[in-house]
Amino acid sequence: MGLSSASRRLKTMRNKRGSLPIGTIVDNAGRTFAAGDGHAHTSPRDSSSPPALSALPSDVSTRISMTGSATQDDLVVYRLNSWRNLVKEYTDYFEAFSSVQKASKKALDKAVGDFSVPLKGEHCFAGVERDGVQQMSAQLRDMHRMYSTQYARVDQHTETNTLRQLDALRSEIKDSLKEYTDHLGPIYRRLRKQAKEVEDYKEKLVHAVEAYKTWHRSHDAWLIQQQVRRELTRQAELENALVKAMRAEHQRLIRWEASLSERLRDVVASTMVCERDSLQTTLSSIGNTLGFLDRFDTHAESRSFDERFGSVLEAPMGLTGSSSLADYDFMHRDSEATTVLLEGQIERQSGVIKRFHPEYAVLTSQGYLHCYAAQSDLLERNPETSFHLFDCTVSTLDDVRSFIITIDKMKLGRSKYTFRCADQAGADHWFNAIASVTAKSSTPETSIVGGTLRDSKAAMAAAAAAANSPSALPTAAGIPAHELAARNAAEDTQLKEKSLDASPDELVEGEKPYPPYEPVARDAQMSPMEKSPIEQPPHIDTPIESEQFYPAQDTTPMPAAETNLLATFEHPAAST
Repeated sequence: MGLSSASRRLKTMRNKRGSLPIGTIVDNAGRTFAAGDGHAHTSPRDSSSPPALSALPSDVSTRISMTGSATQDDLVVYRLNSWRNLVKEYTDYFEAFSSVQKASKKALDKAVGDFSVPLKGEHCFAGVERDGVQQMSAQLRDMHRMYSTQYARVDQHTETNTLRQLDALRSEIKDSLKEYTDHLGPIYRRLRKQAKEVEDYKEKLVHAVEAYKTWHRSHDAWLIQQQVRRELTRQAELENALVKAMRAEHQRLIRWEASLSERLRDVVASTMVCERDSLQTTLSSIGNTLGFLDRFDTHAESRSFDERFGSVLEAPMGLTGSSSLADYDFMHRDSEATTVLLEGQIERQSGVIKRFHPEYAVLTSQGYLHCYAAQSDLLERNPETSFHLFDCTVSTLDDVRSFIITIDKMKLGRSKYTFRCADQAGADHWFNAIASVTAKSSTPETSIVGGTLRDSKAAMAAAAAAANSPSALPTAAGIPAHELAARNAAEDTQLKEKSLDASPDELVEGEKPYPPYEPVARDAQMSPMEKSPIEQPPHIDTPIESEQFYPAQDTTPMPAAETNLLATFEHPAAST
């Protein structure tokens, strides 16, 4: 091999070594190399090299070969930087924890401030000094105020103790890293420089050996070899110094990391102790509040309210709870125009099959007959049917319990309505009352007021029965049923006594004395046409739609007396 090719070879090797890790260059002292005599020389360190580490992360594996270099690729430097990053994570965590405590305290203070207890202004609750919901509210507010105090306490401990100690640990880690690099850095840099000088002398030795082979003996190869040995001796000393320094740093780091871990633990523990004490205080306050709630008298507030306002609740707005329709006064309440002449249960024939259905009928002084489905409908809804009796004619049937109302001048629709009572006395009562309304009497003495056509004995019996069992159903007269029955009995008795006791001297000129009051027989009021022997239906329940049982009116002239009597009951009136 010529000198030029050997130079190129050495230059290539030098470039490769320059690109290798520094530790690899330092290890050249222990590598096997070929001497000029052809024998191999190996460093004694090869037998004591540490075993290779396996199953390590790639970033850690690449740093193992750089351990002791005090550079960013050094394993110890990497370890110390990891410690610093870990403490930085703790610092960030507790800073966030402190922010949470501040935010919680602020939010809780706002909630407690908005929770106005005791209530301001007028209210009906018991005061906070007495058992009640306001005392419970104050207990809850005080408990959360204590929460806020504990949040502030933990936040203050975190800021003044935890975060400061973590910052001190980070500074200590930084100082320890600087101490390590200051200790190992100079040794490593001198060793690196020494390794390069060894490489230079090795190249000179190669040149000298090559020159010896080609008889160019400008330099003595043995002398150069001696220089290489001197440089390798210095390199070995530096390597030993590096190992010794690394071992010392190793022991220091072991002790320091143990102390670092202990102090980090103490920082976290002190924070947890503070939080535990805060939670114990909070739990104690919660226990006190729960004890108060267990002892809370749920009836205390209602009793207090009832003591103050019970009388008002029993009589709201001054009412006593015994109000009735009779307690209210309004215009024309007792007017003659609103007088009810007669009211009671009656049956009316209706429907396609024309069966009798029970109804409650009301006869007014205005000549109206109103029919309700039930007595309870008097104050609930309007009547189902109303008859303006001045437009109608009332007549009897063979059934002594029944009578018929015919609507005059009815061209379309139904014009005849059949009614039935429980007995003949009731039918006579209704018939006479309706006939008195349609009689057009000019004398005020014969006007019917308040059901005076009621039989006196029946009225008194009804009043006694109603007094023993008052009816809750309304009446058309606007008074209770037993009062109506009693009033009817009194009026009937008064009218009867007046008709018997009246003397001719007490009468006004042209006025006739009252005849003795007796129920009027319907046969006495019937016209000769009604008395004629006309065949009537055998049963009133049988549907009667046409006038097949009623003959056409006889055109034969009647006697004047009968004509006047018939005109009393058959006269025109208004429509339904």
